[in-house]
Amino acid sequence: MKKQGRSRTWFGAALATLMSFAAVPGAAQADPGHGPGTARTGAGSDCSAGYVALTFDDGPTASTTAYLKALRDAGQVRATWFVTGGLAAASPEGTRRIAAAGHHIGNHSYTHPDLVSLDAATAYAELRDTSQVVRAQTGRAPTLFRPPFGSTDARTRQDAARLGMTEVIWTADTVDWSGIPTETVVSNALTVRAGGIVLLHDGLQNTLAAIPGIVGGLAERGLCPGRIVRSAEPVEAWPGLTFHAKAARW
Repeated sequence: MKKQGRSRTWFGAALATLMSFAAVPGAAQADPGHGPGTARTGAGSDCSAGYVALTFDDGPTASTTAYLKALRDAGQVRATWFVTGGLAAASPEGTRRIAAAGHHIGNHSYTHPDLVSLDAATAYAELRDTSQVVRAQTGRAPTLFRPPFGSTDARTRQDAARLGMTEVIWTADTVDWSGIPTETVVSNALTVRAGGIVLLHDGLQNTLAAIPGIVGGLAERGLCPGRIVRSAEPVEAWPGLTFHAKAARW
């Protein structure tokens, strides 16, 4: 899980950097859950051991296009992006590119606060406003939500449900934001089990470089990148916190 001070500093820098890039006009909008092309399993895996979900928080960033290329080059892999409303509003082209490439887009709040620490109206607005931005840019509101820092409570889950979203935490934390080497990002990601969800972040060079190794390592275990669906059974993120989501076939 991200430490809040480090994450807020990084998020602010990412927004400032993104604001310096001009949007590129003319991108086609697409269903964020059903992009063009054939089934995308990655690295030739037979998927015999099941599916895991690769998720990228805190986009879109100036690196998003490179991430999309890395996933495509790794075997037309599809993932889930949990975008923040502030970054999406600053880079509508980035959001549309994610959707056009066939990836799911989830809600990660507007300004990346600890939602539990906010008053009820402000916390709800963080989710509502982000969903509105994503819908305006892609044609669909998000159906998945991830609270910043994994910090959640009953009120946060109720807000997400009110907006038609399932809360998604993670089962494998790569800790990629901490500056660890690429090979450690890969090894941390590969602790995931079938049905699990891997936490990664947009905008990090070590994570970008780790994508081929993660996809290849999953394939060696018979695992394929999959989509996130609601789980009837609770899934443990860590002791004391459960959520209801898992990876499944696209």
